[in-house]
Amino acid sequence: MGEDRNTAPRDTLVRRLSHTVLGVALVSSALTAGATGFLSEHMLLMAEDHQLRSAALHLLDEAAGLDEAQAGEVANHELTELAGSAIGITLFAGERRLGGAPGIDALSGCEWSRAPGQAGLRRCGVAAGGRLVVTEQHLAFVPLMRSWLAGAALLAAVGAALLSLAMSRRMARWAARPLTELSESLSRLQPGMPVPAPLDTPARYAEVDALRVALVELLGRSQEALEQSRRFSANAAHELRTPLAALRIELELQAENPHPPDTAASLARLLRTVISLGTLVERLLVLADGARGTLEWVEPVRLPELTEEVLLGLAKEAASRVRVETEGAGQVRGDAHLLRQLVENAVDNALKFSGKGPVLVRIRDTGETTLLEFQDEGPGVSREDSARVFEPFYRSPRARARHPGHGIGLSLVALIARAHHARAEFLEAERGAHLRVTFAREP
Repeated sequence: MGEDRNTAPRDTLVRRLSHTVLGVALVSSALTAGATGFLSEHMLLMAEDHQLRSAALHLLDEAAGLDEAQAGEVANHELTELAGSAIGITLFAGERRLGGAPGIDALSGCEWSRAPGQAGLRRCGVAAGGRLVVTEQHLAFVPLMRSWLAGAALLAAVGAALLSLAMSRRMARWAARPLTELSESLSRLQPGMPVPAPLDTPARYAEVDALRVALVELLGRSQEALEQSRRFSANAAHELRTPLAALRIELELQAENPHPPDTAASLARLLRTVISLGTLVERLLVLADGARGTLEWVEPVRLPELTEEVLLGLAKEAASRVRVETEGAGQVRGDAHLLRQLVENAVDNALKFSGKGPVLVRIRDTGETTLLEFQDEGPGVSREDSARVFEPFYRSPRARARHPGHGIGLSLVALIARAHHARAEFLEAERGAHLRVTFAREP
């Protein structure tokens, strides 16, 4: 079985946009926090290296022009002065240490110590005038700062996620608002009615306007095709009405004359066929005329009285199976002829599918609506068919197998209901079918 066309989509554009905004916010916040941490650590390390180089250059300046013994004394003095800053310093001449802190190896440039037990020890070597000064300092806070920055990045990402979660759906709704407005304009379309003004007005955004133009062109082609179909149906029905009426009169006159039993039975079958064709033609005319769109309201119509008139036109056996219950005046505004067609088709459908069972017609007023309901004890309407049965010429497999028909009756019910700003629908029922037509209450 195919997928139900009325199934709600599993996703929405707003949700997709909100997820995109959320993802972009998370990625951008993580990248920003990571880049900020990396740059902060790098700039802080550059500042510490600058301090170590400055101390080395200061010692080289003070030892310039001194012999090795004097330079060593200056280095020892400098070490003492830098003790308060936790900076160690050593002066070298080639590979020989002249003075300063012991245990510092000669090196050029700045690097982390790789010796065991010296994690977090930073050393910088500066050479000038044949001498080398190496400074060192424990920067234990730098690894700790890496942990802090990682925590800050995580905290920023969490904060961005929460903020995005709160704002992304609102931002997505704002971004999708032009499409929502276009959808609202489309939902106000009625069969046969002209394109509403919002669809004729160019949209502000190029992408939405391109979609609007394509939809308007599609609607124009569809309306033209529908109008051609309507004209064909109306013309065909009009062409058939006159000869069918003449044929019916001729058969009725022939049926009044005495005939052999076989001939009389054949005339009766022909007359029933012609009457059925005449009914079909009348229904096609109503269907074709109703496809123009909403019909104008012409008069107040009391549904209980109209229903009784319909029952008077039924055969006695069929009318005896129909029970009418009324709660309230049951008055609506509309075309009495079309509303009679609605009731006739709904009652005929219920009688046909209920077999020999009873049919209940209930008319009742509620707070703001008038309900016209038809209940039978037939096989009922499945959930899959509850919407399709109102389509012209559609008949479910069960109906095709058990009952003759053309698939027009319920489509006329829906069409006439829509012309009166009413809604026809099948409700779930424990037994049989439950058709409801909901009218707005007359003010």
